[in-house]
Amino acid sequence: MDPNSVQPSDQLFFDTLDTCCQKIIEKMGDKAIVEWRVSDYNSLSSQLGKQTKVYLSVNTLKRIFGRLKTSDRYFPQKATRDALAQFIGYRDWQEFELVYLNSIKVERINTTGDGTAEVKADKIKNGKQQLSVIAFCVVLFIVIAAIVFFRNDTGKNTNVKLVCENPFGRVPHTAVFQLKSDQPFDENEEFQVDFMDEAVPSIITGKKKVTKFFRNPGVVYVSLLRNHIPIDTTTVYMQTRGWVANSGNDTSRAFPIAGLRPLDPQNIYASLQQLDSAGLDTNKPFLVGYSNIKSSNISGDNFSFACKVFAEPSRPGTQCVETTIIILGEKHRHLLKLYRQSCVAFSEYKFSEVRVVGSEQFLGALAFDPEHGGDIGIKVENKHASVILNGKKVLSTKYERSIGKVMGIKIIFNGIGKAISPELHDLRTKEVF
Repeated sequence: MDPNSVQPSDQLFFDTLDTCCQKIIEKMGDKAIVEWRVSDYNSLSSQLGKQTKVYLSVNTLKRIFGRLKTSDRYFPQKATRDALAQFIGYRDWQEFELVYLNSIKVERINTTGDGTAEVKADKIKNGKQQLSVIAFCVVLFIVIAAIVFFRNDTGKNTNVKLVCENPFGRVPHTAVFQLKSDQPFDENEEFQVDFMDEAVPSIITGKKKVTKFFRNPGVVYVSLLRNHIPIDTTTVYMQTRGWVANSGNDTSRAFPIAGLRPLDPQNIYASLQQLDSAGLDTNKPFLVGYSNIKSSNISGDNFSFACKVFAEPSRPGTQCVETTIIILGEKHRHLLKLYRQSCVAFSEYKFSEVRVVGSEQFLGALAFDPEHGGDIGIKVENKHASVILNGKKVLSTKYERSIGKVMGIKIIFNGIGKAISPELHDLRTKEVF
């Protein structure tokens, strides 16, 4: 079985994906997909990457469009789905999915089928008595439907939880998930599990466990959904022994660098030779991520972070070089994604539930070009967050949802980047991560 395939019970998943693909085809010139050649896929990959910063291989695109056959229907990961939706003008996949589902509802309402939904003008003239009967029937139907829905809904246990049997592991890590509840529930009911960008979604029931393989260092916030509505989350930790490096060309592959051996925390760096040895194609756009994942007692709502970084000016196929800092907590995360002045449309910040992207709000104050080195500072005090770039405070915001204790730090670059002596400490206890 293809490791990136999935078999969701809801065919709407694939209907929505097919509709998205058709809109992409129309944007690319409306040339029939059966006539596409490698050059067409390369063109789409290039345009998609420039617009969304997500670069997909030709084979990945072929699987998405159904031109590369697999034993099960391929369903792309969330980051890929978001990029596809953004490419055709939507904020993310969720927005596109909602628009598509609403269009289906409208279409069904407008379809008369066998004609029973049509209301003839001459029947309206039959008098108030017939209208009264119809109104009474409608009200009766609504009442009965409400009673049935209430009974069915209350019959469902709303206390179902998603549990990971082994949430802590080294990289790579195989984690096992199951459903638990302190109340009886229908063990045949199907729930959905979303693993962010780290694994394909899965279906889980009370009788079935789900096993997932995680290849990247980090923290994954796994969501349990009932009828595609989140009802619970759990967390998995892929821990490291100090700072390590890994890389990749797209969302489907990862390349451990130097065997994920610890790097010098005073000079965190991966050379071109190490990237080549890891099997990475450095002729294509790529990311290098440095991660330090471990348990701590540092509050993710009261800490100070500082680091000096160096990034490449540009790489072939990459005009906008990204520098990203991620603080991973037990429950949520903080993220700061920085670009130089001409590319601030791709900038983004996220502090717990508060998220702002440069494509929706101008983030010129976050312009940052560390080609010759730059200092990044993040300070969070009682859920009030500040960003300091090169000694200047450029952002202040606040959030409500605690991220819990700090469990990891990630520093990500487009191309080869370097981080010098990153330090994070608790503002109250002074504990150093």
